[in-house]
Amino acid sequence: MKSVRIKPNPAGKDRNRRGQATASQLGAEWVDLKNEGSVPVDLDGLSLYHVAYSGATDNGTWAKVQGFKGSLGAGKVMRVHSGSGPVTALNPADLVGADEHVFTYKDNYIWNNDRGDCSALQKDGESDKFDKCWYDAKPPEGVILQRVNGKFVVSASSMATAGSRR
Repeated sequence: MKSVRIKPNPAGKDRNRRGQATASQLGAEWVDLKNEGSVPVDLDGLSLYHVAYSGATDNGTWAKVQGFKGSLGAGKVMRVHSGSGPVTALNPADLVGADEHVFTYKDNYIWNNDRGDCSALQKDGESDKFDKCWYDAKPPEGVILQRVNGKFVVSASSMATAGSRR
């Protein structure tokens, strides 16, 4: 099980005129977790983390994003969206490429844009994060970053897709 794609900076305004993010805008920020094995993986006790910052000079600390239960089938992708949904509020493009969709049920965005961030998976009771993948600060707006080794990067196909939406 590992993170394979992330869209940390959805296209468009982050907030409406009342200072709130819409369900579709929050849901457009997501990370894909994939079971790359040949058997279902048990998700009980598995948690997703990211690096949270509290100030300009802070080095960041790991913050739990979401805990999971159940299982994920072999070869399946679970997309973890920011916000509380529902799935019907998502843009069709944010449904493509995932077999399951879950929400963080947090009222705000998760992934950092002004600084880089790191997606990490950890089993409850264990001290080490067994899967980590990071991206640089200021990811392009509306672009899906692909995992290459331990880093999320812009791919040529994601930039072409983003350019066609402008």
